[in-house]
Formats: sequence, C-alpha cells, structure tokens
Amino acid sequence: MLKGEADKAAELARSIEDAPWTESGALLTAVCGILAEERFEADESPAAIRVFVDEMLQNYADADPPLKPLMCEVAARVALGELQLLKGLDLNDLAIHQMAFMNKIVQDAELSPGEIDELLDDAMTLVEEL
Repeated sequence: MLKGEADKAAELARSIEDAPWTESGALLTAVCGILAEERFEADESPAAIRVFVDEMLQNYADADPPLKPLMCEVAARVALGELQLLKGLDLNDLAIHQMAFMNKIVQDAELSPGEIDELLDDAMTLVEEL
C-alpha cells in the first residue's frame, strides 16, 4: 500500500482522517516503531540514526515543506522508544516526519503489498492493546 497502491492509500488516509488524533497518531507511531525495530535491529546507535537521517534528508531534498534534520532524528528516536521526546512537540510536524521515516524504510526494504498489510495489522493490534 505504501508503495503505490493508490486506492488502499486513499482508504487508509480517509480512515486516519476520521479517527481522533490520538488514535491516528498512535497508529502512525506504532507503524514507525515496528519498522524501526527491524531497520535498526543491528545498530540503533546515535551514529546509525545520523546516517539514516542524512539518507532521509537526501531522499526528500525536494520535500515541500522541507524536512527538518532535528525532527527527522526525533521521529527515528521516538520510533525506537524514546517517547519522552514527544513532550511539547508539534504533533502535526512530527506526523510529516514520521510519514517520511516510514516511507523511506518501506522503500528501502522493498516490502510487498502483503508485507505492508501484515505490518498495518500488527500496528493496529499494538494500538488496540494500549
């Protein structure tokens, strides 16, 4: 879905728009957390995060509005469990950076539509358990 199935992406966007912010933000954070676990399994050091953020900024150099390096790092660190970083953040700004974070990992991993559906199911289960 995140790799270009427009109908499914539109359906997800509609469901997120209809959900209260806390639910949609929780779902987005859950997806990012699952993806981060796998992406940073071997190394979640500050250096590894910096390399990832640099790649992310390069991949989305033409983003409008432009991605902010610090918010890219915060998105990665929140996904890795540093939830205390959420305090005082603009959640709309964070969501933009989480979407870019999520999209980069999905594209890098070349996930199949089935794998993406499984990821979303796992994230929904996590959110329901909260």
